Amino acid sequence: MINKLLKFKKLIRYSKYFNYFDPFTSAPQKKFLIYTRGRTGSTVLTDLLNCHSDVFCDYEIFNLSNTKTKVRYPRLYIDSCAKRAVLKGKQVYGFKVKIEQFRDEHNYPDDIDLFNRLNDDGWKFIYLKRENSLNHKISGIISNKTNVFHVKRDKDFSHGRINIDCQLLLDILNWGDELDRMEEDKIDGIPHLKLVYENDLLDNSKHQSTADKAFSFLGVDSHQVNTRLKKIIPANLRDIILNYDEMVEFLKGTKFACYLEKEMSIG
Repeated sequence: MINKLLKFKKLIRYSKYFNYFDPFTSAPQKKFLIYTRGRTGSTVLTDLLNCHSDVFCDYEIFNLSNTKTKVRYPRLYIDSCAKRAVLKGKQVYGFKVKIEQFRDEHNYPDDIDLFNRLNDDGWKFIYLKRENSLNHKISGIISNKTNVFHVKRDKDFSHGRINIDCQLLLDILNWGDELDRMEEDKIDGIPHLKLVYENDLLDNSKHQSTADKAFSFLGVDSHQVNTRLKKIIPANLRDIILNYDEMVEFLKGTKFACYLEKEMSIG
């Protein structure tokens, strides 16, 4: 009996829900989540928010590379993770989550219900998206080819120009549009702060005002912010894509041609 009890205690201690069962650690006063997708500037936003002395913004707690196994009890897990803030001496906890993590990695049948319950429990939602679909998808292609997803300002990052599989790019753009609609549907009806990468994070001079907007939304005072990170994708896509002209010709007549017009006006 004693051995079974010790085994159970060990199981709890090393489980994903350990902090939830810890009676000596309270829950944080304020909680939020960043609802987003990859390559939207969410790591930059996390960097900025973590500059605040009262805020602990966590990583993607539902990323399978972090959880190792599927999370069976998401609410218990979220509440357990939230106590990390208090353990770090903070009173505001946040985490990032991507639409595909709930749907594909953990197979939750009703993540809208989960969102609604979190909202009812006082969680605040920051919805971060990227409006330029072309740059968004090419940023993802570059990261997957180079296996580099973030670069610090004091580090050099350069790579050769790449060829784009135009049909694959179009397929990815169409799938991204579908994800956009799914994202909007899931967040619809839930009060949230919407941030757009191009308007709020792309230009470093906007970082302080963006952070202040988020801090006000979360109910905390303003705080000076900065980020360690820099952009990977160049301002002009022609500088990195070998078959740029082929890509332009291929996308002409599609609904994504408007992004090429913006790109060429900048270049």
